[in-house]
Amino acid sequence: MPGLSDDKIARVSALMASLPGDMAGRMCAAARQGDPVLGRLLDYCRLGPAASARKRFFAPLADVSGDPDASRPSRAYAPEGLQQKVWDWLGEIAPSVIVAADQAAADFEDSAPGRLDEARVEAADAMLASLKAVEDAPKAAKKLRARLAVEDFEPVRHLAGLLRAAPVIRTALDGLPAVITDFNETLSSSVRDRYETASEADPDAAVWLLFLVMARMERPWALLRVFEKIARRGDDLLVSRTDMAEIGDALLRDAEHYLQGFARPPENREEAEAAARSLADFAAVTVGMTREIGIRKDGSWGKKLFELRTRASEQMTGIHEAARVAFKRATPEEGGVRRSSGPPPAPGDEGYEQACALGWFLTVSRDDAGRAAVGNAHQGVIDEINTRLESLADKLLRAAGGQGEQAEAAALRLEEVTGLMRAAGASQAAEVFLRRVAAARAA
Repeated sequence: MPGLSDDKIARVSALMASLPGDMAGRMCAAARQGDPVLGRLLDYCRLGPAASARKRFFAPLADVSGDPDASRPSRAYAPEGLQQKVWDWLGEIAPSVIVAADQAAADFEDSAPGRLDEARVEAADAMLASLKAVEDAPKAAKKLRARLAVEDFEPVRHLAGLLRAAPVIRTALDGLPAVITDFNETLSSSVRDRYETASEADPDAAVWLLFLVMARMERPWALLRVFEKIARRGDDLLVSRTDMAEIGDALLRDAEHYLQGFARPPENREEAEAAARSLADFAAVTVGMTREIGIRKDGSWGKKLFELRTRASEQMTGIHEAARVAFKRATPEEGGVRRSSGPPPAPGDEGYEQACALGWFLTVSRDDAGRAAVGNAHQGVIDEINTRLESLADKLLRAAGGQGEQAEAAALRLEEVTGLMRAAGASQAAEVFLRRVAAARAA
């Protein structure tokens, strides 16, 4: 290894492993900024030879290597878990690929991104040949699926396609922002041109280019306007219907993924925040697709969007009902559901905290609920809950104006109820009640 012996590599690796938290990662990042060679060396020591080789080999897939449980599907075509399984498999079906990757990872002086392209093509060919070999061998296919931890071989074929297309995709992506926040006309035209060039070099690589561009976009549905630009051209280059269909289908899978994020009522603030993000993302994708292109209601995308919106409405109805019940349980004095014994739930109690979480969710998701076609019902639940809380707060205010322990208890309970009001979006009304009870107690 240039510049450092195996013994010194081992010592640096031990040092990196002893650093607390993410200090080793931050050290590597800082080193890469000042000295790329040193940065690569430290990364190698931090990750180890095998992980370094695997990371460099799969580097072209980084934009679509997200965790399927946490990332939208269009960013998880080649998740790291699958990469690890495939890497171990390649050790048997294409051992020379592993050797090449090991050598590249240990060569800190050579950072050429295309150094492993031949090995990537070799790996893709070996993978596809192995899949072909088990097509008529059910037992062997089952064993291979279990080994790769996949239900079918489509994700493996996706990964192979990405590896094979790496050189064309790299050229096509050169110069594009790593994160695309504004997919403006200039950038849209640029992606169109890149797509056309990639199509001429490798039609299969062209569609993967679109997926990798989409993975970088904060508003991925805007990618659909690229197809409009291609379709408006005056020459004979026509957009592939398959490519457009695949991008649209990917966006619908993203929407369905977000739909799962608010499939049940949140029980605490953390779940409420996650559900609100999912609803916002669902609304953004479904509305964004509709605005970018005219989607026919009787077309395949239109039917799927209608199905997803119907499911969203049903899920939100469940959350609305859960919120009604939670606030009734949190305010039994107002004719709600009283527990068998003991005082009404207070801050810190499960029932109180769930009501607060649901109230917060309803408040922050008001606009997104409207975009997801459930706005009227949503606002109706908020109004119903706040009417209930204000009625109880008014009664407690009158009781708190008296003397003795009962008045003191009413004042304390009013503070708890105003906490529920704030959670349900009525902060201003809550402050009015608190000021009035303070004035009443001081009189």
